[in-house]
Amino acid sequence: MRGITATGSIKSLSYGLLPAAAGLAFCAIILWCLAGNLMFPHYGFFQYKTPWALAAAGAVLLLMTGLYFALRTLQPALLRHRLLSRLASAALWAGLFALQVRLAYAVRLPADWDARAIYTSAAGLALGTRESIDSGYFSLNPNNILLTLLLASWFSLVTSLGVTNLEMAAAFLNAVVLFAGIALTYAAARMLGGRAVAAFTLLPSTIFVLLSPWLGVFYSDTAGLLFPVLILCLLLAAQRARRLAVRIPLWVLAGTAGAVGYGIKPTVLICLLAAGITAACSPALRGRDRGAGILLLGAAVVAGSFFAGHRLITAVEQQGTAVGFDVEANPNALPPTHFLKVGAHLVPGKYGPLYGSYNEADVRSTASAGDPREKFQHGLDAYADRVAAMGPGGYVSFLNNKLLWITGDGSFFAWGEGVLDGDDFVSDNPADRSIQDVFGYGNPGFPWLFALWQGTWFIVLGLVAVPLFLRTPTLMLPEVSALRIALLGLLVFLLLSEGRARFLYLYTPYFILLASLSFFAVMDRMSGGRNAGTAGPAHSKGREVIE
Repeated sequence: MRGITATGSIKSLSYGLLPAAAGLAFCAIILWCLAGNLMFPHYGFFQYKTPWALAAAGAVLLLMTGLYFALRTLQPALLRHRLLSRLASAALWAGLFALQVRLAYAVRLPADWDARAIYTSAAGLALGTRESIDSGYFSLNPNNILLTLLLASWFSLVTSLGVTNLEMAAAFLNAVVLFAGIALTYAAARMLGGRAVAAFTLLPSTIFVLLSPWLGVFYSDTAGLLFPVLILCLLLAAQRARRLAVRIPLWVLAGTAGAVGYGIKPTVLICLLAAGITAACSPALRGRDRGAGILLLGAAVVAGSFFAGHRLITAVEQQGTAVGFDVEANPNALPPTHFLKVGAHLVPGKYGPLYGSYNEADVRSTASAGDPREKFQHGLDAYADRVAAMGPGGYVSFLNNKLLWITGDGSFFAWGEGVLDGDDFVSDNPADRSIQDVFGYGNPGFPWLFALWQGTWFIVLGLVAVPLFLRTPTLMLPEVSALRIALLGLLVFLLLSEGRARFLYLYTPYFILLASLSFFAVMDRMSGGRNAGTAGPAHSKGREVIE
């Protein structure tokens, strides 16, 4: 009997270690990416100067260190004076929101590339000018229909309130979505690591989200940023709740958010899959107690809500036929194998090769391949031919360079889509011009802002890899491992599919969360272990991420 018990314990332990091991594998990959880009930079659309980026990294690291000690010092006083703390917090959040909106207004750009089809079609739907709807674009890219319908609903709302400047309305919506991403990142960090870690996330969130490289463009990358971190917050909140009457609605919301996010940016699904994998590896699932039943119920509710939401969204897209064709019977849509084909192709760039990036020739060849079945087979055959032409060693080298290229750009491929540059901002207000001088590609201040993005990104990558060398209870929480598994899944997907750094942007909050938790673990250890290994609120519950 003792042998059976021991064997069961070992199996449960091994199941629990699987998510941690996958997360550590991701840390090792990120360390490789950091080292590779420091030694052999892989540029996106701008050739940054490595010394500038490293100088910015040093300055940000000093700022992070000062913020850490300030938060550790002030936290007891803020807890004693709650009213003062809340007033200061309200003032800070109000200031951040005002700044987010102000910057978005200053750097708004005319709609270009795919964002143009979405903007003009949404405006046409809202204003009743159906000739503005780009049906040809949506027949090739039906994945952007939901975002267009949502933007059209927003335009209908603001026009009913008397707003006539839809470019300004789109910029405001972009600012609101990005600000919500900052707030949700804060909320997730508070549930995982406590108040101080949550406050710390505001520094990297300011650099990457408040000063977003994509602040001037409303598209699925910024709109999609909301969903992975929203899903995380809902699952963490369900985990902390004590009653099923609270948990079940949160699970339903998480699944529904996954469905909407999937309709806007399909890679949102990866975070739900990561949560499911982590839950499936939970030792609690091997038991026969109440915890196993709740875990299974949670997984079922989330999955059921996702599929129900997805079907409802498909029905809405189909019923409206707003974009001018039958969505489900569309023979022109690019098949998944098209993106597999594109992902195995190298395109020359201004500062080096663009690995697996969009190219018009591949779109034309897929579009002319015939019916949907022939298109699917064409993409598969083209992918096989390209891999065979590289050979095994060449394909491995290609994937390595693609990995370094995707993860090496701290601007997330800013200004790399379309034909606009820093001279094309909408506003010509003198005060806005000074902001545009910093944000605009080709403008005098842009290299400085880029250095800030790139240097901070180097720090984030280094901090994400910290668990290879330092493992505290908080860093090894199943919930935190789920974040790493999600990012690992995203990287694997982008290696095989069409990819560039822009496709990482919606998971920026996950990188920020992992980096912030790691920084506090390192600083707690270096400051004498006073706070080392202190688990966040999620750890004290001892439950899995989806429970």
